[in-house]
This record gives sequence, C-alpha cells and structure tokens, in this order.
Amino acid sequence: MKNGTWKAIQLLLMGSMLFLCVSCGGKSIMVPGLQPPLEEPPQGHALVTFVRATYFGGAIDFGIWDGDQVVGVIEPKKYIQYVAEPGEHIFLARAENWSYVKADLEAGKNYYILTNVGMGVWKARVYLVPITKSQDKYTQENIDEWKTQFTPIMVDPAQLEGYRSRRVAQVREAVEQYRTGNAEAAILARDDFFE
Repeated sequence: MKNGTWKAIQLLLMGSMLFLCVSCGGKSIMVPGLQPPLEEPPQGHALVTFVRATYFGGAIDFGIWDGDQVVGVIEPKKYIQYVAEPGEHIFLARAENWSYVKADLEAGKNYYILTNVGMGVWKARVYLVPITKSQDKYTQENIDEWKTQFTPIMVDPAQLEGYRSRRVAQVREAVEQYRTGNAEAAILARDDFFE
C-alpha cells in the first residue's frame, strides 16, 4: 500500500472514531444549576461538590451515583452540588471502569470530589479523587477558583427517572462488588471538609 493511501485510511479511521465518540455522548440530562450556587448545605445536611476541572476526554461525560441514586452527569469545566444526608455514602462513577469513594459526611459541612479522566483501552477511564486535608495538592484556594470559574449544573428532573432506570441494575451490581470486597474505594473522612 502506498504511503499516501495509508495516510488517507488513517485519517478516515480517526474521523470515524471522533464521530462515534461525539455521537455516543448523546443529549445531556443536565441543565444549569442553582444561581447563585449554594454556599453551605441546607440545615441537617452535608453538601458534596463534584468538580471536573479539565476538558481532557471532553467527549465523554461520567454518570455519578450515591449508591443507586443519581447525583448527575459531570461535564468538563463544570460542577455538581449534591445535598446529602449525614453519615456513610458510597459514591461511584463509571466510564471504562468504576471508581469509588467511601464518604462519611457531617451535617453542615462542605466536601469536594474531583472527577479526573485517564486514558483507557476503548474509551476514557474515570477517577474519583476526594479532596482531603491529608493531601497538599489541592487547597481552599483551588476550591474557590473552581467555584468562580466553572459552571454549576444539575439533573433535569424530567429526565432523571429515564436515565436512572436504564442504568440502576449495573450500578447496584457495582455497589455489590464494593460491598463484597471486590472493589476498592478512596476515602473521604468526616473531617475532610472545606468552605
């Protein structure tokens, strides 16, 4: 095969893959979030903010769950504020893999989880990264920057049940994998709160 023909085939394949990646994303179930965003959780609750701080892997959005309840679908350079009951939660997200965070939340506190993207074999991988006080990579300054530079989004209530019903069986299976010790979770402790 001549060099020019091979390059044309490569370009055609790359274009087809790009089209598939974009078309697989589908219509988002997310809509603009509260304006202004919540500064603190409602009385008796915790506030968990999921942030996607990069455009890397932008054609793929990740569904985030609290057990078998939908938190939302995170999009690049956006964040989701999730009002949660205090106590233990298992947050999970799916791409080519499942990623987990075991959280112990205190009422009246704000918590943050990054949704990072990595290369996968067939599509992107997702990594839930809790912002903890024991790490020094992210600070209150980073959190303040995310809240001012990124856009809050939330689930469109009209699309919630359709989205959930198509995926809940797989999510319950993934939660069971965690509960039986077949999956590991990052830890977000009760005292890992920020402003």
